[in-house]
Amino acid sequence: MNMGPVIEISNDIEDKSWDDFLAQNPSGHHVQTSLWAQVKSELGWKALRIKLLNSGEITAGAQILIRNMKPLGSIGYVPKGPVCAPGSSAQFDIVVRELLNLARSKGLRLIAAQAPEHYPGLDNHFRSFDFYQSWLELAPTATIHLDLSTSEKEILSQMKRQTRQNIKRSEREGIEIREGGLDDIYAFYEIHQQTSQRQKFSPYPEKYFIKMWDVMAERGNLVNILAEYKGQVVSSLLIVPFGQTVVAKVLGWSGNHPKKRANDAAFWGAICWAKDHNYQYFDMEGIHRKSALAVLEGSSLPEERRKSPDFFKLGYGGQVILMPMAYDYVPNPIINSIYRIVFGSDERKESLHSAIDRIRRRIG
Repeated sequence: MNMGPVIEISNDIEDKSWDDFLAQNPSGHHVQTSLWAQVKSELGWKALRIKLLNSGEITAGAQILIRNMKPLGSIGYVPKGPVCAPGSSAQFDIVVRELLNLARSKGLRLIAAQAPEHYPGLDNHFRSFDFYQSWLELAPTATIHLDLSTSEKEILSQMKRQTRQNIKRSEREGIEIREGGLDDIYAFYEIHQQTSQRQKFSPYPEKYFIKMWDVMAERGNLVNILAEYKGQVVSSLLIVPFGQTVVAKVLGWSGNHPKKRANDAAFWGAICWAKDHNYQYFDMEGIHRKSALAVLEGSSLPEERRKSPDFFKLGYGGQVILMPMAYDYVPNPIINSIYRIVFGSDERKESLHSAIDRIRRRIG
């Protein structure tokens, strides 16, 4: 007899059934997987999963990452979740209700969620549970998707002329592309550190990327695309294949041979890898929302974005996509009132966004 939906709470380190559900759901994303939770554990995060089951099958759910942020206390965040059947408001509300129960039982000071695509009316859903649009941005709120169902010639034709020229130049100048192994993660990290020194941000520790490789690569969810010149690694791009999409996760560049356009070659190599392995989309892993809005409005990029990675990414063409904003919830009613006063005005949010942008540039 069908007893209706059942809620299951899991803290399993690895949860294959959950990861498989995400891979098959059009809104599933690698940052919701138990694999990604294992990677984030290197930085002190612990994961809990809320799973909605019907007849033993997962139909919806959310993974929440929790960390004690002294002196604030424990906070939780849900990037790219909850994940439900597309457009299913009933499932969405059930999962959010369980998230709030979990927040109270774990004594969380703040819970923030940033849903994936395909959920209309998010404002109404979240606000009905006393969530407010957040000043945080847990995951990019805009990105670029390249459709890989067309030919390589068609993909190239949609790029800006300069990008196509840079790709051809890298080939003429002797840049070679190959797929890396475990040993090449160390080469990636070396040039990632060099990138951080040039761009003045603090990189994640080496053990974070080694953990990422150990957990995700053998399952086919992490690939290292290397651009070399005369056997020397010049550029290294970590990509995350998951579901129907390959995400360009992290790029490192040694700073050597800038005229040989190794970064363009690495991205084009990654796009070709994704197409050859029958993925549907290539995701540039985010651009600034201001840049996205400017493109969608047919305007020029804002001055402060013209020397940012956005300019480079937009050179590859594709479709600019806006995604949901983050929402947050403070369980304690007194702290919640103070929180709304401090962070409630648009002026304060704009100042905080500017401050967060500066912090992100420092921490990568």
